[in-house]
Amino acid sequence: MKIPQIQIRQTYAKIGMDLKRATLQIEQPKAEVSIQQEPAKMEVQHTYPQVQIDQTKAWSALGKRPPLELQKVIYHETKRIVLDTIAKITEKGDRLAAIHIKEDPIPEMAKENSIQFYEFYYEGEPSYDNVDIRVIPGRLDIEWYRGKVDIEVKPNKPVIDYIPGKLNIYMLQRNSIEILPPKIDQRI
Repeated sequence: MKIPQIQIRQTYAKIGMDLKRATLQIEQPKAEVSIQQEPAKMEVQHTYPQVQIDQTKAWSALGKRPPLELQKVIYHETKRIVLDTIAKITEKGDRLAAIHIKEDPIPEMAKENSIQFYEFYYEGEPSYDNVDIRVIPGRLDIEWYRGKVDIEVKPNKPVIDYIPGKLNIYMLQRNSIEILPPKIDQRI
C-alpha cells in the first residue's frame, strides 16, 4: 500500500547588491614660498706697505748732491777756506813781525804761495751705512655687514574630493514555500 506523501518545495530568498565604492581624492597644492635676501656686504680698505729708501748720504759720498744742498756745502767749505786763509795770513804776519829771529821768512813764504792749493771737499763721508731703508707696513681693514633672509611661506590647504559609496540592496528572488498535497484517489 502506498502512503500518500505531502511534498513541500521551498525557494530561498536571494538578495542582490549593487556596490559602488567610495572614492577619495586628495591633492596637495605646493606651498607658496617667497624668499627675499639682502646679501651680506664686505668692505675692504687697505693701505699698501711702503719701502722708503733714502740714498742722499750715498749720493753725497759720491759727490752728487741736489743743487741747494751743494750750495750749502760750498758755502760752509768757503767759510772754512776763508778762515784758514785768514789764519795763514795772520801766521805770515807773525813770522814777518818776528824780527828777533835771524832767518828771512820772505823767500819761504814766496815758495809756499807759488804752490798753494785749497782743498775743497764737497763729497760726503763714505760709509757702509749710507743708505737708509725704512719699511712702513700696510694695513688691511675688513668690515662685515650681515645680510638677512626673509622667508614667507603660505601653505595651501589640501583639496579633498570625497564621493561616498553606494550600496543598493534589493530582492533578487523572493522566498517561497509550496506545499503539494498528495493525490488522493477518490475512487476508493
